[in-house]
Amino acid sequence: MRRRALLVVFVVSLLIVAYGAYVVSYPKYPEVKGCINPFLAVKPLSKTQERWSEIHVFFKLVTTRNFWKMTKPWDVDYSHVMIAKHIVEYHGKKITMLAIGVPLKDKKHIIALYEFSKPVQGVKLVTYEYLVDGPILHTIKAGINGKIKTVSSSCTQECQSNSDCGAFGECNWYCCSIDWSKVIPCCGGCVFAGELSPVCALIFCPMCVYNACSWGSYCSGWTPGP
Repeated sequence: MRRRALLVVFVVSLLIVAYGAYVVSYPKYPEVKGCINPFLAVKPLSKTQERWSEIHVFFKLVTTRNFWKMTKPWDVDYSHVMIAKHIVEYHGKKITMLAIGVPLKDKKHIIALYEFSKPVQGVKLVTYEYLVDGPILHTIKAGINGKIKTVSSSCTQECQSNSDCGAFGECNWYCCSIDWSKVIPCCGGCVFAGELSPVCALIFCPMCVYNACSWGSYCSGWTPGP
């Protein structure tokens, strides 16, 4: 029993050290200018499912920028995480987009991560946290390049461009909610027993999903919180 406890302490310590080293060496993401939607800027070419071990998924999540501001790694249902690698075309060149669907143990929340191998309009990482409400997913948090923002549930449109947000503000578009009835015709491969799997759709059919979004916008300096 004592050996097991020591092993747990050792693993946790190792994780903290590894995470600290990764944070210190975070790559600097490019600046995103204006209200953009990277999913509309790329052309999907192909996709394949990735089969990672749970430990591989764990380390990917804990070393993803600001994942801890979305949720905690021990709240993740690792047995149902789904991952897909997409090949997309951007400005005439092929790049990859890694999509990770992360259901939480409470069965009420899903986190979606999209990581581009090359910046798309300045975007390398898109993150969302959704609340599952029957046939609708409501966005709770949204982020670009690891900068997370808690968003309004009213899906308001505060701005149309950065000029609406003052000298130092940024206008950010985000998917407020998703109506699955609009996704099913486009993403039939994720329908099981007559019901659409939200995690499957988020990672295999992101373009279908975001065509079914209600869109809102907000001004921010990219600080966490409402």
